[in-house]
Amino acid sequence: MPLFMAGFMFTAGPKWLRRPPVLARDLRRPVAAFNVGWAVAVAGFHLSPALAAAGLALVAAGWGALTWRIARLVAGSAQIDRRHAWLIVWASSLLVVCMGVASLALACDRPDWLSAVSRVALWGGVTVVFLAASHRLLPFLGAGSWPALDADWPDWPLWVVVSVPVVRGAGATVSGWQLQTLPHGRRALEAGHVAAVATLCLWIALRSTRQRALRQPLVAMLFGAFLWWDVSLWLGAAARWPGLAMGTAQALELAALHALTMGYLGGTMLVMVTRVSSTHSGRPQAMDRVARALYALLQVAVVMRLYGALEPAGSALWLRWAGAAWMGVALVWAIRHGRWLGLPRVDGRPG
Repeated sequence: MPLFMAGFMFTAGPKWLRRPPVLARDLRRPVAAFNVGWAVAVAGFHLSPALAAAGLALVAAGWGALTWRIARLVAGSAQIDRRHAWLIVWASSLLVVCMGVASLALACDRPDWLSAVSRVALWGGVTVVFLAASHRLLPFLGAGSWPALDADWPDWPLWVVVSVPVVRGAGATVSGWQLQTLPHGRRALEAGHVAAVATLCLWIALRSTRQRALRQPLVAMLFGAFLWWDVSLWLGAAARWPGLAMGTAQALELAALHALTMGYLGGTMLVMVTRVSSTHSGRPQAMDRVARALYALLQVAVVMRLYGALEPAGSALWLRWAGAAWMGVALVWAIRHGRWLGLPRVDGRPG
């Protein structure tokens, strides 16, 4: 996910900020450090905590260098509207901290820190980046929702929605965000907060269905991925309902996690990498029949994974089918779109 986020910012970012294009060769060293770091870390997970810590330190250094370049890209822009870009910079910076803390946890023999660190990275880092990008790519989300409030607090729907990952990330640093450790009062408060934001997102989604932009396949697919974000909120709110049996609450929490990661994050990523690979290779239609089929198969995979989370009795079967579907999407995409990368454009233009 971090490398996808960097690729997105170094292709879409210059257009947002009206800056010159970023040369890929200027990014090779930090990207190489990031990739080599993960290879070392994976080996260390099986061989030595010290080796794993060194690998994660290299990962943090590589991602830190990329984040610094993103920050310089944003800071050097004369654009007045840079709120989405700065939000992405801050979330990316949090990921640098999380990677560094993960390295420190292994070096200090404190693997118990990693659960909280991963949740902070997911919510405060990756999810915030995707929400900022969704709001930028789908500007009709929340537009004109409440004119009186819009005048005093522009983009208030974005900040209200971002409050969920901010609160979840902050809470993970305190208790690891384990449902079984939360008192009933706090569970009720969190359920109310998440349900309120879920209601807002549902209202915005229903209002947005009349937008003409949704007739475009690319926009419609991004909007469909955003709907999984709302599903994850409703499932997360239900998981925190006071008095709910712990087994049911944990099943709902697991389903909410997969709606977020596979549905919202995975769906958005699939759409964007398909668009970038198509447009940068000179193909006029980004969302052709194959791309739409892969997107549809991803939706099936998410549904099967959620059903497996909510029905523990048949989870083993549904998990296998969901994994096979997800692997099929990735494999077909890599064979078809991956081979376009690095080849001359089909339209004959430079690049």
